[in-house]
Amino acid sequence: MGDITAAPRECELISSNAIELATGFKNYTAVAGKTDRGRFASCSVAEDTSPEGELGLTIEVFEPSPISPDGLENTKVSTQGIDLPTDLAPGFAARRKSPKDQSVAFVYGWTPDYKRLLTINIYQGAPGRDSLADATEFFRQLKPILLDTRKTNHPE
Repeated sequence: MGDITAAPRECELISSNAIELATGFKNYTAVAGKTDRGRFASCSVAEDTSPEGELGLTIEVFEPSPISPDGLENTKVSTQGIDLPTDLAPGFAARRKSPKDQSVAFVYGWTPDYKRLLTINIYQGAPGRDSLADATEFFRQLKPILLDTRKTNHPE
């Protein structure tokens, strides 16, 4: 996958090349969300932004986390989630079905105090790619930027 924050970027952070690799989308729209302090809050990528359009990728930071520790554990159990490697913990990776019956690969990771949650969802995986491995790699590279520290919006 390479450096997922390399230029050119969408949402001021995510490499357009990484988006294309993970989703298979050649033409897409990326929509950024920011907190009231101007920090990265989300990046949603869709091939078609109409209500019928399919999402390809969403990356979201929640502060505070909208999901309780018990809720995170219940989600992990219900989706048969697998714990992230020790260097990425706490968190898990799993697959689920979207309301539109798409297979969604996702990673949920949080701070040890449960105050911040980073979610990566790949709704439309590129043909021939392991979307769960791609979601985990997005998390691996974004965790130090978005979860471990809140000093900068993106690497310099």
